[in-house]
Amino acid sequence: MENKEEIERQILEIVRKQHEKSAGTNGCFFDEFDHILNLPIKERTAFLEQMAREKKISIGQSLNSRKILLPK
Repeated sequence: MENKEEIERQILEIVRKQHEKSAGTNGCFFDEFDHILNLPIKERTAFLEQMAREKKISIGQSLNSRKILLPK
């Protein structure tokens, strides 16, 4: 895995693009970051949840799944 700061930057870039595209109404699915993280599902989820605890991203519950959003 690359350094943590670079991975976080890439994840935030994807989330920002989706935020601009949808005017903040839709987030990103967890699997949209698989090509960056290259981690098993449990480790990927733990990494994204750690970013959420650090207030870098927000995890929201949609009707069918959890999504990654920019923090409010």
